[in-house]
This record gives sequence, structure tokens and C-alpha cells, in this order.
Amino acid sequence: MLYIVAMKKICSLLILSCFAGVAMAWELEKDKDDIRLYSLQQPGHKLKHFKAETRIEKDADTILAALQDTAACAEWVYNCVSNKMVGMNDVSERIYHTIIHSPLWFKDRDFYLQSKVLYDPDKKLFTITLAAKPNHGKSNKGMVRVTQVAMIWRLQSLAEGVTAVSYQVYIDPKIPLKPINHSMIKKSVFQTMRGLKRVVEKPIYAETKYSESELEMLIEAH
Repeated sequence: MLYIVAMKKICSLLILSCFAGVAMAWELEKDKDDIRLYSLQQPGHKLKHFKAETRIEKDADTILAALQDTAACAEWVYNCVSNKMVGMNDVSERIYHTIIHSPLWFKDRDFYLQSKVLYDPDKKLFTITLAAKPNHGKSNKGMVRVTQVAMIWRLQSLAEGVTAVSYQVYIDPKIPLKPINHSMIKKSVFQTMRGLKRVVEKPIYAETKYSESELEMLIEAH
């Protein structure tokens, strides 16, 4: 009898584990223009995480140069009004202030982000993490301060002139209805990746090549 009870408990745990594994799997939302968009509802999070993946026929440091060009934000980041670097701790860490246009009657959103760039030479991988700094800077009149933001860009060199790009986002825009939030974020992530593929064609970014000493500083930070 004890054996049967124990086996039932084990089976129940295995079933729960299987369901948990399914729940934690990224779900394909969209596959268009060589961009795949996924969503994931993680436990303890109000909204879904979204992730876009693609390949870009450019070197990784060329793409990184475009990502760090704050003046070009409005050209390719979906609904970006402005993005300014307001602080720099060292070559790998910066602080940005971003303003995002909100549709319909909603006020524009703004947030501060702490950015950190790391480089893994074994994987030939740049990882750019951005996390919200809710209490940094004064609140802007007429805007809603977004306090929950986490983004990860991954740029992995596959071959000379070919890079796998991943863009993962969790953000709570503080819009009242969850479906509206999800619709906005989903569109933003997809259109931002599409915009990046377009903007990296600018010749100015191809001129950026990280030297060995610059890469070493990013490796040391890692």
C-alpha cells in the first residue's frame, strides 16, 4: 500500500513537472520577414515576456553600433520619441532616458534604463542587458513613469558578416487592460526588430570595429 501511494505521488509530481515545462515554453506568435516572435507567461509576472529572433547579414559590432546610436532611436525603435544617454559609469555601463509615444488617449511613457554590455569571446557573443532604474531622475509632467522594464539583446556572430540577433522584453506599460498591453508590446518588439534590420544598412555603422583592447574591457566586465 505504501508503495502504491508513493508511486501515485511520484506520478503526480511528474505530471505537474510536465505541465510546468509546457507552461514555460516559448510560444511562437508570428513568423514573418525572417523574424520569429515568441511569447512566454512566466509565474509571478503580470504580463507576458516577448522575444524576437532573426539573422542579420552584418558583423555583430556593426549592429551594436546601431543599438548604441541614441540619436537614431526614433528611426527604428517602434514609437520611440527620444532616447538619451544621461550617464556613463565605464565603457560597458550606461544610463539612458527613453520616451515612448502611447497611442489613442494614453499619455506618453518614459523610463530610465541601466545598460550593461558584455562580450563572450568563446561564443563570439555580445549581450546587452537593460534594466529599469525607477527612482532615477525626476518625473516628467504629462508622462507616465514606467518602472518595470527588462530587455536583453544578444548578438552572436555565426560567420563573417552574419549575426544571430535576439531581442527579449518584459515591460509593464501601465495600460489598464492586459490585452491592450500585450497587443502594444507584441507589435513594438516585432517592429523594433524589423527597424533594426533596416537601420543597420547605414554605412556609418559598418565603420565601427571594436579593437581587441575594447573587447577586453567588455570581457573583464563579464
